Amino acid sequence: MNLTIKHISKYKFSKNLSYGVQRLRLKPQNNKIQNINRWNINIQGGVEQFEYLDHHQNLCTFLTLNNDLKEIIISVDGQINTIESNGILGNDKPKTKPWMYKMYTPITKPGNYIKSFCKKWLDLSYSELDICHFVAYDIRKFVKFRKGSTSAYTSAEDSFKKKTGVCQDFTHIFISCLRFLGFSVRYVSGYLKIEGVNEQDATHAWADVFIKDLGWVGFDVANGISPDERYVVLANGFDFFDASPIHGLHLDSQNTSLDVSVSVQQ
Repeated sequence: MNLTIKHISKYKFSKNLSYGVQRLRLKPQNNKIQNINRWNINIQGGVEQFEYLDHHQNLCTFLTLNNDLKEIIISVDGQINTIESNGILGNDKPKTKPWMYKMYTPITKPGNYIKSFCKKWLDLSYSELDICHFVAYDIRKFVKFRKGSTSAYTSAEDSFKKKTGVCQDFTHIFISCLRFLGFSVRYVSGYLKIEGVNEQDATHAWADVFIKDLGWVGFDVANGISPDERYVVLANGFDFFDASPIHGLHLDSQNTSLDVSVSVQQ
């Protein structure tokens, strides 16, 4: 599938910045499920300083923000070919070891609610792949999609107790459950083409699980499907904070508003 992607993030601050930096994970990489035709990032109010690969092998761009500005605009305009793989990526990043992704982070550490929810799968003789599907299915039955019910800092345990969340929360809950069950799981950020939707207000999130003899296999728990050719991977990591498309630090001001517009069209 040939996808055209436009992504605009507008940051407006309460007063002029005296200093600011941002790290972007907005450049996808070629792999077995996607090939980039063109990809341009335009920055209004900042200067690109350098690029590097982080410890998850994500391609990062480091920016410094111009002083005395109240607005920053970051725009992505790209075209990419995606390939159907039934959600199976294999070992796409050999420099990162799967065992790393068994470790909890503060936001994915399971509490009593998630541990109790997962106990029924501890002693089952099902295959690894079947257990992943069962857990994803039951999470989606238990948790309802609701915008504005959580924040970027809501933990998996808290969103599970609330029984509501967005794609980020569904992904964190799934990661927390499967790490408790002994799986290697990573958080994935990227784009999704949604039928009949011309404009979205956020990027998307899902999870990859490392399955013996298959490698990394994708699970979009929020939508109840496996990633297919409608998905574009930007970055992955232990949780949202490792794969966030844009992350920054600003002094002497506050983010008073953030306006995001995402278009993914065939």
